[in-house]
Amino acid sequence: MALKLFLNSKTILEYTFPLAKANAYNAEEVDRFLDMVIEDYKVAEANAIISLDEYNSIKEKVKTLEKDKRQIEVELEKYKARFINIKTSDNVTTDNIELVKRINALEKFLWSNGFNPNTIK
Repeated sequence: MALKLFLNSKTILEYTFPLAKANAYNAEEVDRFLDMVIEDYKVAEANAIISLDEYNSIKEKVKTLEKDKRQIEVELEKYKARFINIKTSDNVTTDNIELVKRINALEKFLWSNGFNPNTIK
């Protein structure tokens, strides 16, 4: 979204102050101040402006990434539910060995009956 400024460097540079009769301003001091304002505006114009197209593009990318994140979170929950019964122990126990032996026996049974255990879901 583009930065909306009321003034730009050219408008500030060309602005003329009305003359005051009794309490006149020091023209050099006003000029010095306006030079500082012009420099600030030049910096703002150069660094802070982002086009509306860029803003919309970034906004769409954020929506896409949030959608992907939600899908990944759903998939993560599915895997958590699927593997909840797996033991968290890193140690090899007799239970683990027995489970591996049982899986091996079941795979042999499937292969002997003509089924590929890797394709069964």
